[in-house]
Amino acid sequence: MPPIEFDADSDLHVALWDELPLWSALAGELLLEHAPLDARRVLDLGCGTGFPTLELAERLGPEARVVGLDPWAPAIARAGAKRENWSVANADLVRGDGARLPFRNGAFDLAISSLGVNNFEDPGAAFAECRRVLGAGGALVLASNLVGHFHQLYDAFTAVLARRGDTAALEKLRAHVEHRATLEGLERALATHGFRVERTHTREAMVRFANGAAVMSHHFMRLGFVPAWREVGGESALDALRVELDDRARVAGELRLTVPLAVLIARVV
Repeated sequence: MPPIEFDADSDLHVALWDELPLWSALAGELLLEHAPLDARRVLDLGCGTGFPTLELAERLGPEARVVGLDPWAPAIARAGAKRENWSVANADLVRGDGARLPFRNGAFDLAISSLGVNNFEDPGAAFAECRRVLGAGGALVLASNLVGHFHQLYDAFTAVLARRGDTAALEKLRAHVEHRATLEGLERALATHGFRVERTHTREAMVRFANGAAVMSHHFMRLGFVPAWREVGGESALDALRVELDDRARVAGELRLTVPLAVLIARVV
């Protein structure tokens, strides 16, 4: 049966979205380990289907208020269903744009974002808005994957494209890899918008696959990664990448793809 394309506007497809997608869990758990627990007015920027918004609201307790914001309407509806069924009375959900937050100045004492940085259309505008809605001494906590994620796969992809002599695709791949965040780049961007990074915490996660075919057919890889890889070199390059990954898996016994993660805790200057 051919794979069904994920439809972000379909209530059914969004309802089938895992309660705690593995990719979200990798960064979200790291964020929850280090987010301040003394906050009482919290904004989760890019809350998606409700993680970690609802989890943080429950961990902070009923005296705190956590607002999740996202432009994705079906995801907000899905998060709302969880909130009602889990009786998380101290969580609110708002559909909105992180670059134009619908909140007053100083409305929050903590803002968080898990895996949002690489997906913001205008990260600088989002940081500026976070600075505006945070009160004096407020904190911004960001969780992100970093440059170097899945480097084993991208090394294989580079080898494939080099053998094919496809210099245009190699340049596209380089740009695709380098658009991920770095700690230094995040610190500079935050400083530009009125924040000082106090602490960083890093971790390297591991995602294992049996072979290249498993990578290419995995539902989340097809949703979050395969389309971008196809844009780099086309369908024939994807087929060659799968073969290369299969060959490497046979030698190593498996495919291990690493994911470097970081949480940055910054304060309003």
